[in-house]
Amino acid sequence: MINNNREGNLYPERELEDLSPEEIVKALQDIGAETGRRAIAEAKALGLPVTFVENDQIIKEFPDGRREVLGNVPPSTKVEIGTVYEVKSR
Repeated sequence: MINNNREGNLYPERELEDLSPEEIVKALQDIGAETGRRAIAEAKALGLPVTFVENDQIIKEFPDGRREVLGNVPPSTKVEIGTVYEVKSR
């Protein structure tokens, strides 16, 4: 059961099987985003650095606000529906 009351949550309390696939995806995305926000807040409260991606860069932010660029995120590859890829062994 997904418990989402009217206190800022998107869905009333409903059984999982009563949700559409789109609602399930949205609920899981919302849960993931909230979990991430809480983890970042907890890490900062404990004085730990936080690592994240911003503008294609991997950033490590320290409790004092200092930032260190650890690297760049490689560009993503767009895949079109129906495209078939062949993977060959080396």
